[in-house]
Amino acid sequence: MKKRKTPFDQIVETVEKEGYLPTELLTRLPKHWRRVGTVGIIELHTQLYPWREDIGHSYLSVLNELTSIVQKIGITTETIRTPGLEFIAGNPNTVTLHKELGCKFWIDALKLTFSTGNHAERQRLIKIVKEDEQIIDMFACVGNLSLPISVHHPTIRMKGIEINPYAFSFLERNILENHLEERYEAILGDNQTHTPENWAHRILMGYFEIKPAQLEVALGALKQDQGGILHTHGLTTHKQPTSWQKEIDRIIKAKYYNFQIGSIDRRMIKSIAPGVNHFVDDIEIVRIN
Repeated sequence: MKKRKTPFDQIVETVEKEGYLPTELLTRLPKHWRRVGTVGIIELHTQLYPWREDIGHSYLSVLNELTSIVQKIGITTETIRTPGLEFIAGNPNTVTLHKELGCKFWIDALKLTFSTGNHAERQRLIKIVKEDEQIIDMFACVGNLSLPISVHHPTIRMKGIEINPYAFSFLERNILENHLEERYEAILGDNQTHTPENWAHRILMGYFEIKPAQLEVALGALKQDQGGILHTHGLTTHKQPTSWQKEIDRIIKAKYYNFQIGSIDRRMIKSIAPGVNHFVDDIEIVRIN
């Protein structure tokens, strides 16, 4: 039986047929790509840059479900989390509808971060939250982590805080798209000043550059008579400490002396680069008296 050609096989054939790329560079073509809605994200070797527009059109000619191709050219910038991407082919309007875990996410895939590699973490959060919880997403973006929880748990109340007005506009749109307006409150502003106090059972902190001041705000946002769970994200080789236990202990001793850390459970989410892993710590904060 003749082996069926993969989409990548078809892409290589298309590039060969069109003849714009030197033959010795065909092996540099990316075998994998990510998809956010109808936008494909590829990472090109620098040797391919002179032909990036042609390569983008070749991928589009095979991947019929896509309307645009962007390439990764850098890392996500801090605070407003603009991804390091460049448009190279197809429809320059990169606003798209991404569907995942029963949720609908409107997003500008070129200008806002949505990691498809976090799918398992979104799925895990759906499974571990409890009914009737009150949850704060301190780095909501377009609802990346918090929307699936709200969609799958109709008794949960959610507050999502986002500092970037452009991302916030999509968060508001997604709340309406998923019919969550009665249960999900979107808050525009800096989470260091706009996070409600004494309200949450659980706090999502899906950001690599967490500041000590934000940890202090998160502890204050937990229900003070109960404690709760902080979900803090980081990178194993990042300049931030790989565990926030020491910092949280310091804040507790200074301000929240009725709290203590009950447990810390670390889970690896995905590999970012050789030797660099994205992790999440589930930090249990308990009331001691």
